[in-house]
Amino acid sequence: MANARKILIVDDDTDLRDTLVEQLSLHDEFEASAVDTGAKGASAAKANSPDLVLMDVGLPDTDGREVVRSLRKGGFKAPIIMLTGHVPPESVLHGMANGADGYVSKPFQFEALGTAIETVLGIQ
Repeated sequence: MANARKILIVDDDTDLRDTLVEQLSLHDEFEASAVDTGAKGASAAKANSPDLVLMDVGLPDTDGREVVRSLRKGGFKAPIIMLTGHVPPESVLHGMANGADGYVSKPFQFEALGTAIETVLGIQ
């Protein structure tokens, strides 16, 4: 997995985190890790330089969109896909304005998330 793309999952839902790590790990091109709060997500993103971040909007310690804004302000360049169960247009616009590269609404099929991941990473 030397050339595997690192994906950081930031979500407070243990079952979802575990499932995503498991599903992504089935693909040789991905190496997934996960944390459960925005603070841990920001730290892990800065320390580990993932190729992609999957960021929940509703985290127990903060709004995921604010974590995205902070990361972007600090120079973090990797794509970020927001995961949320609430996608009113203003929420999507707020996330995109803060630097998100995409949104996937929960619940989702893994294929839909896979397509979003491939799109932002430029995988054919």
